[in-house]
Amino acid sequence: MREALCYKRKGQLFFQQKKIPRKSKVLRRLGVKKNTFAGNMMARVYDYYFQGSVNFRKEYRKYYRKEFSSIEIFIEERFNIKHDEAVKIAAGNYSMKECSCRSIERNIETLNYDEAFRQAFSEAIGGLDDEDPDGIYYE
Repeated sequence: MREALCYKRKGQLFFQQKKIPRKSKVLRRLGVKKNTFAGNMMARVYDYYFQGSVNFRKEYRKYYRKEFSSIEIFIEERFNIKHDEAVKIAAGNYSMKECSCRSIERNIETLNYDEAFRQAFSEAIGGLDDEDPDGIYYE
């Protein structure tokens, strides 16, 4: 089995944008047609996880280069991530998406209670490693 492309920790999803397949490819892998109920639902799930994500390297270069001396320090201080994880994230050019109770479409998370759905979506995007297999986050 290959390594997962996405990691979900404490309501935050970390992934490398270039390795995530496009929405159309995910829909094709799942066998759903665009503009149908199933297609719209899968598109919403895909958007919930990947649209509007923060690319750390791009954000640092665009806004915070003068304020922080390195991208590792930027990730550590701005997003409150441990130093060793910040170094790994900076080296891998990761993006982050907030998928916690502060997210707008929190009701999409309830779909994760269906094990077959979770497994199918995980395989379609290349693997999603979730620290909380129940999908419940206590914050």
